[in-house]
Amino acid sequence: MGSATRLGPPVIGLRTGVRYRLRRGLRLGLAAALVAGGTLGGGGWPRDAGAAGTPRAAADGESAGRGWRSSRGRTGEPGGPALLVVAGVAGGAERRARFTGWAEELCAAARSLPWPVRVRVLVERPAEAAAPSGGCGPAGRSTRGEIERHLGELSAAHARGDPLTVVLIGHGSAGGGQGARFNLPGPDLAPEDLAPLLDAFEGSPVTVAHLGSAAGGFVAALSAPGRIVLAASRAHETNETRFPRHFVAAFAGAGADRNRDDRLSALEVFEFARSEVEREYEREGLLRTEHPLLDDNGDGEGSAEPRAAPGSDGVLAARTYPLSPASGARADSADSEEVRALVAERDELAARVDALRETREGMPEEEYYAELERLLVDLARIQEEIDEHSGRREPGAR
Repeated sequence: MGSATRLGPPVIGLRTGVRYRLRRGLRLGLAAALVAGGTLGGGGWPRDAGAAGTPRAAADGESAGRGWRSSRGRTGEPGGPALLVVAGVAGGAERRARFTGWAEELCAAARSLPWPVRVRVLVERPAEAAAPSGGCGPAGRSTRGEIERHLGELSAAHARGDPLTVVLIGHGSAGGGQGARFNLPGPDLAPEDLAPLLDAFEGSPVTVAHLGSAAGGFVAALSAPGRIVLAASRAHETNETRFPRHFVAAFAGAGADRNRDDRLSALEVFEFARSEVEREYEREGLLRTEHPLLDDNGDGEGSAEPRAAPGSDGVLAARTYPLSPASGARADSADSEEVRALVAERDELAARVDALRETREGMPEEEYYAELERLLVDLARIQEEIDEHSGRREPGAR
């Protein structure tokens, strides 16, 4: 036993001790701080799911009608982030069912959140789609006109700061002298068609995920400051992609939470899907025909391996939580200035944790874990105060 304790460098003991204290902190409420209290949002992604990562069924009172469907938070009022999922032309009944299924599964994951997320699902043939539970059936046909109409309606009612996420599931093309296209019933969608519709959401985080073939052709045209563009493939890669299945799985389960902080960022979604695609090709011994890209620094280039380092792709995506409410809108129980101040302090601390993780590689381990512990303990303390003031826990309770 004595010799076992001497194995490895001395920092291992320190690291283990710190991790033990952090785990203890989690049990005392740290998880609530990082998830940001669920109804308080805080940019978190609460895992209200079953053991297999399946989102819960829609709660009573959630709208099951067509159009903009909003899950409801504690106040019962609709609003908050918006998600538009478009399943384009599939080229066959089997693919069509698969594309529609992914769209509906993504809708169900969004509707499982405890705050309102307005969700719209457009598919190639709505009449063929079975009506799933939870009101995630298609709201219309995935034509260019319908996309333009619904994004226009959404922008007219959108609150500044609330995120918008647009997901394209299907096939793309980049040849024939027409430039990049996403295949739809009727006229296809070009990035030049989509860009001005997204410009209407200035001041809000916008994430666009083209999950089909030749998706890279959309990156340059859609790239803009404050915008995240995910592409499942490069512009010249025209084979059907495997990326969408893993992209949807990232939202539907818990495996994408890379740093185990109970928050799911756009970067974590991208890296989870990309690594799963790579693993799948390696397992099958196949030459990879899709290489996903992420652009979030506005240079229109896109990176296959975003690093979340200053000036590189990945910084914005690491701090953007696509389906979480904006800071000012998520404190539905923060009806006093004191609680609002605590929420702001908590969010600032969470941002400092993210920044610390980005600089970890260049820090001594002892210094990194000491600073991390200090920030996480402060987060837990502030979250306890928020919970006490908002009535979710008794004062002094542990």
